[in-house]
Amino acid sequence: MNTAQLTDQPPIPQEEALDWTAVFKMEIRENEEKLVPLSLAEPRILVRSAYYSAGIERALPDCYARDEIRRRLLKVDSFLPEGLRLVILDCWRSKETQIALFESCRAALEKVHPQVDSDGIRVMTEEFVAPPSLNPERPSPHSTGGAVDLTIATLDGVPLPMGAPFDYPGPVSNTRFYEERVEQGLELSADEKEALYNRRLLYDVMIRAGFVNYHGEWWHFEYGTQRWAALKKKEHAIYGPRILTLNTFEALMPNSSNQHITSLVSAGG
Repeated sequence: MNTAQLTDQPPIPQEEALDWTAVFKMEIRENEEKLVPLSLAEPRILVRSAYYSAGIERALPDCYARDEIRRRLLKVDSFLPEGLRLVILDCWRSKETQIALFESCRAALEKVHPQVDSDGIRVMTEEFVAPPSLNPERPSPHSTGGAVDLTIATLDGVPLPMGAPFDYPGPVSNTRFYEERVEQGLELSADEKEALYNRRLLYDVMIRAGFVNYHGEWWHFEYGTQRWAALKKKEHAIYGPRILTLNTFEALMPNSSNQHITSLVSAGG
């Protein structure tokens, strides 16, 4: 992909950086929208479950999201320049997966920053991984099915350079990292300019489709969540936490909730 094609993308603006206290103040009015597998939308978008590939606890081989997320991602795909498509890395997560990710990130940061106390490490960890929670008033964004981690690749299988790997817990992962260097008058290398243009492209097409970005991660976008509601100045969020199982026999179990039963393909009739 010739980055000259991306130079018309607008700079990523400075947006409000909400802390978790501000996010969790938003009311949730659950709209009961179903979780759906995104892999059925191929070949328009690719699904590559990053945490399943990494062997993270309870991670699924497919990525599941609310149905409106699916529709909006297909809209995003239509915005991309010819020769590019989305690659979905993660959407809905179980609480067990969220805990495993939180602890893995915390342990890594402890090794990199041995001088920082446990409270400081937790604050740093929460910059990159949401506190694990299924609390109906304070859910982790990914537990709602309204958060999506993604990138862009060429149709012949080359991921666009973004300047930092997915899930890298460092300042370079901040969505506006390269924008801020430009604003400071610093000269970017050719590789950094390419990463800047690619981040602008991803940000632009996702925002145009109604998503909001988490400022600390170039790959993370949300719709319908508490952060989305706060940044969009909505009265309330529409997605609360969901518990997903692929075992349809659980619908027969006492106290089961059919709205949480999801299968790869639903039978009609």
